[in-house]
Amino acid sequence: MKGSTFKRGGAWCARWSIDDAATGQRRQYSKGGFRLQKDAREHLNTVLGRVADGSWRADTSLTVRVLLEEHWLEAMESRDLRPATIVQYRKVVEAWINPNIGATKVNSLTAKKVNELVRTLRTKKTSTGRDGLSSRSIQLTIGILKAACAWAVANDLLARNPVAGVKRPRGTSRVMQAWTTDEARQFLEFTKDGRLAFAWTLLLTRGLRRGELCGLRWSDVGLDTGSMTINRTRVTVAGKAVDGVPKTAAGRRAIPLDQSLSPILRAHKATQAREKLAAGGAYEESGYLVADEIGRPSHPDSVSGWFDDAVKASGLPRIRLHDCRHTAASLMLASNVPVKVVSEMLGHASPTITLAIYAHVMPGMAEEAGAALSASLLK
Repeated sequence: MKGSTFKRGGAWCARWSIDDAATGQRRQYSKGGFRLQKDAREHLNTVLGRVADGSWRADTSLTVRVLLEEHWLEAMESRDLRPATIVQYRKVVEAWINPNIGATKVNSLTAKKVNELVRTLRTKKTSTGRDGLSSRSIQLTIGILKAACAWAVANDLLARNPVAGVKRPRGTSRVMQAWTTDEARQFLEFTKDGRLAFAWTLLLTRGLRRGELCGLRWSDVGLDTGSMTINRTRVTVAGKAVDGVPKTAAGRRAIPLDQSLSPILRAHKATQAREKLAAGGAYEESGYLVADEIGRPSHPDSVSGWFDDAVKASGLPRIRLHDCRHTAASLMLASNVPVKVVSEMLGHASPTITLAIYAHVMPGMAEEAGAALSASLLK
């Protein structure tokens, strides 16, 4: 650590720099307003002594904006998090936190101020014209604020966490949309001759996430072995398609291909072979299943748009592309497929997560199981 004194205008200032334990970068701090140089030097010596014994904390004038932008976000980027996660953090900080409490000193945050922020986020018109944020977005915002303050304490920027006792607001779950068996069957029949028939089939029969579908390559598909491996994703980050890996170990999984799926995938592979022949030298050997006529991987947002168009043309109830995953899970559970099997198929970390998401499907199943058990024991 280093330090010095200097004169600014008519007053003396103390300046020192220390290594940030979280990022490994050297940061500079200063304090001015001293009438005499010896006063500035005394303050500097006190600070350097406290740094040496571990009792020093950054100036309490640290604002929410500075904490988030100059400290916490930099530390999160150094942790090698997924690009989409970092982009999401920055969006929350720049669009929702800083405009409302960015100038507030961190040590002056209170439960009352956080609750005021929550009320503002629920009612204030957003940059896109929406009246207030969703409950989930507000939960994410408060979660980031709490995490940043906890990180600041752990890394000697704050002496205490001013929002440690603040609880994230309760959220209301979005009503899950899913097709019935007949509706899903009608959609697959309606789209069976389309170029993306294989994609809609995988979504509705295996519950893939959009990023998993868009990240699939032929090297992941074993048409002869009857198995498909999910080990990569292709997601949207700040409007651009970015290749990555599943969030969790459970997301990396093998999915069985039955005798109904394999022919559909073989037909798509044959289609791509014909397109490659027609394109000649213009064809790109990307290896992606979801690709255009010259082999270029499709943008995930475009896939969602094509699905929306297909649903509209089919005349079926409107659902989002992600609701295909809900449809697959709901239909599997309603067909008495064991929860553990459904959980593994979906790539959930545990069956508990599957049950928490799809509990609404379970009551009828419980009645059927109870009736069957009664019939076997109470004859």
